[in-house]
Amino acid sequence: MEERGELVKPLGNAWQESQTSVKSSTRIGNGTAGGTIRFLGYDNSGTAINQVDVWMSHEELPVFIQALVTHPMPLPIDYLQTAEPHENGFWVRIRCHESPKVFVSRLSSAIGCLEQPA
Repeated sequence: MEERGELVKPLGNAWQESQTSVKSSTRIGNGTAGGTIRFLGYDNSGTAINQVDVWMSHEELPVFIQALVTHPMPLPIDYLQTAEPHENGFWVRIRCHESPKVFVSRLSSAIGCLEQPA
């Protein structure tokens, strides 16, 4: 899976890549879904800019989104989600600023819902 794009930090009205950020990238994959998750810019409060790029089928997308929305931990205020059509499915990108532990928990739970029988 190729990485697509970089995360950036706001600087006034401009955006720039953080030069001092801690970068970590992990590949994810489950069933037909697969992608890359990144954590950038850890701060003293234990939060980071989190991003995942994951491919999923037309059938998986609504299940995944519903699982994200209904997760016990609410979505953070700083949250962006896009879905771009690609090869009989979608590339979904989620970017937010919160604890990586919460981000991974929500993401893992949502991906786990894709494995459950309908």
